This record gives sequence, C-alpha cells and structure tokens, in this order.
Amino acid sequence: MKIRDILTFYDKVLIVFVILISLILLLIPFYYFGAPAEDEELILRVQQGNELIRTVAVADSYQEPIIFEVEGPIGVHVIEVNQGRVRVQEAPADDPLKICEKTGWIDREGPIIVCVPNSLSLWLESTNSDIDGMSW
Repeated sequence: MKIRDILTFYDKVLIVFVILISLILLLIPFYYFGAPAEDEELILRVQQGNELIRTVAVADSYQEPIIFEVEGPIGVHVIEVNQGRVRVQEAPADDPLKICEKTGWIDREGPIIVCVPNSLSLWLESTNSDIDGMSW
C-alpha cells in the first residue's frame, strides 16, 4: 500500500495549506520586529534599583565605542556600547553567575540585560516606537 492510495486530493491540499500558513506565521515576527526604521534612534537606559542613572544615545557609538562603569552594591560593572549594540563587558568578581555578562549583545527594543545581585538593568528604547510594552 502506497501513500498515494491513502491520501485523497483534499488531504494533499490541506497539507500544502498547513505548510504555507506555518511558513507565513514564522516570517511575521521578522517583518514587525526586524531592523529599526530609518528615522528611529535607540537610547540605552541604565537603571539601578528604582533610579535611572544614565541614558546614552546608541548612535554615538558608531564612530568609537562608548565604555563606562556603573558602581553598585557588589562592585563595578563595565558597560560597552559599540556599533549600535550594548553589552555588559565585565561583571564584578562578587557576582556568582555573571548572567548579565553572559547575556551578550542587545541591539533592539525588547531584550533586557539584568544583574540581580547589583540591582542593575539595561535596555534599549526607541524614540519612535509603536510598541507600548512586551511580555516574555
């Protein structure tokens, strides 16, 4: 018994339809959350506890990297902004897991770098965004 004998014409149409819908649904996030628009400018916000301690225009990092330090309860974080991306270059030695350092680069709205032991959070905001908020 071959597969041609089991499937009808409508079964084949249904399979093709499901595959096409699946591909379309996979590509929708790339359309909406792809590259930033031309007139959009990203701004890095650095918050410690409930206090916003620094804002940096990410566009300024294309000429040369911006590297600065943030002092916290357990030590100093070194933050790097380079080519439109942001990362924690070095976490304090007292940070046991260094998750904020292992998070790597962020280059768009949405992802957040958080260091819980130092109560530090970094995220990018757009000056021209239609998104009110995101949930994970």
